[in-house]
Amino acid sequence: MIGFDRPLRPRWIYETLLMAEPGQRLSKLNGPFEEVARELTGKEGKRKVRTVLFRYFLRDPYCRTRAREMLPLKDLSVERGFDFMIPIYLFYLVGASATLYRITGHLFRLYGYGKPVNAAFLQQKMAGKLGDRDVVNRSVRSFLKTLEYFGLIHLEGGKMLLRQPLPVEEEQLCFMLQLYARDILQTPQISLRQLRLPLFKFFALPDPRDVAQNYSGCYWDYQHRLREDFLVVY
Repeated sequence: MIGFDRPLRPRWIYETLLMAEPGQRLSKLNGPFEEVARELTGKEGKRKVRTVLFRYFLRDPYCRTRAREMLPLKDLSVERGFDFMIPIYLFYLVGASATLYRITGHLFRLYGYGKPVNAAFLQQKMAGKLGDRDVVNRSVRSFLKTLEYFGLIHLEGGKMLLRQPLPVEEEQLCFMLQLYARDILQTPQISLRQLRLPLFKFFALPDPRDVAQNYSGCYWDYQHRLREDFLVVY
């Protein structure tokens, strides 16, 4: 089981992606990352955060010491800016991590928006499913803190509340669906029914069918069949 050892702030993701270059040695980003994670104190803490961020957003799966040869999130960050990218970063992070995806599923089975989250109870449930209690507890704590940094969780009166889903515009959803097909599922065809998965519950989405139709021929081919809607992503 690969854990999620430290929480991430969206600003750290953004600034690191802007610095990264395709195929470069990740060690070249170690020093610059010290300035990116200005809120952290201590080299060990920064190292662990850097490891988590690099693992999900930069590292080549076939060469752990280098960045991937293609960095679509970097290109999109340069083009669209920080605010546009916030929900896309969270979407990609949860989709790329099997551990975070499973925590998300349990989170929404147990709690709804506007309701307090019992972190200890969530940890207990996840430990029963995933086994390694120490890794699970760290992952749950770090993920809930990450959700706080993304504005989804609010601390109020000593309670941790799920606030409300992040609003997503049509173009943001377009890029999320492209990433979902290419990077997460690694298949060109996706079903709009998959938008009911826990991964999408962090977001207030526009009508998926409207988006599918509006952008067909631009980002994908939209195919409507009996009881099903497919996108074939370019």
